[in-house]
Amino acid sequence: MSIQAGINIYSVYEQLAQDYYGTLRKLAEAGYTHLEMLGFNMVKMSRFSDEFPAKEVAAELAASGLKAIAAHEGPMPGEELLAHRWDELMDYYEQLGCTSLVLPSVWMDDRDSTLRLAEQLEQLGSKLAQRGFQLYLHNHAHEFKADGDTTLFDILAAHTDPKHLKFELDLVWVMRAGVDPVAVMERVGGRCDMIHQKDFSKQLSGPLNLFESMRANGDEGLGLMDVYRKYIVPSDFVDLGTGAFDFAHMYGKIKELGHVKYALVENEGKSVDKLASVRNDLTYLRTFI
Repeated sequence: MSIQAGINIYSVYEQLAQDYYGTLRKLAEAGYTHLEMLGFNMVKMSRFSDEFPAKEVAAELAASGLKAIAAHEGPMPGEELLAHRWDELMDYYEQLGCTSLVLPSVWMDDRDSTLRLAEQLEQLGSKLAQRGFQLYLHNHAHEFKADGDTTLFDILAAHTDPKHLKFELDLVWVMRAGVDPVAVMERVGGRCDMIHQKDFSKQLSGPLNLFESMRANGDEGLGLMDVYRKYIVPSDFVDLGTGAFDFAHMYGKIKELGHVKYALVENEGKSVDKLASVRNDLTYLRTFI
């Protein structure tokens, strides 16, 4: 199976807030054809789906030769997962021909909270499936917190129906949990057909493994969001091919597995010209897929 390159447009969230349609056109000019849409305007603290009508967005995508293959969507901070405007959002994304909805993050910090989340994701995934949509979960590092001889991620996977929940594996975040992404992809199989691709600096601010940092500093009791604030800095993330990520090894393994359809650039670093960065990211990523 060939792997298609794309981009999570969170990579250019500041540019989108300034000029939404113009930024989409620039991504097309950079060579992108597959987009993962972004529901939340992180600059204005509003929703793009409220600001830009679906018919208008669909026309702009078509005119630029762009395809929305997924969308990062989820509740506002403090809003219950199941209380989110899912029906309205399905109406919106249906008009874009986009039927994969990805939760950007979820909260789970022990077995009980993970099992409660699994129940909610089952309900939500079933609801979306009834309208032909697929629910995905995008991970960070905390989902891979150890629980005995397993991880919270594996508990979540075991207690959800593969038809109702797939995984958009963020390879670098998995590594920042001290876990091998290939091993995770082997375990979940076809439930992971989209991945996020970052690169991490050769001069990280601390150990690659965040849990190792916590143990070294006696921070095991630190709240997980506080861990991200303390141990993650923007300079940890760099343009693809300029950091320490082993692309040749990883994509050799991914191709062997054969179930990844989309590799999506997610550029979280700071750069003088973000559009130039994501253009170079695409060129580099294509040499491995």
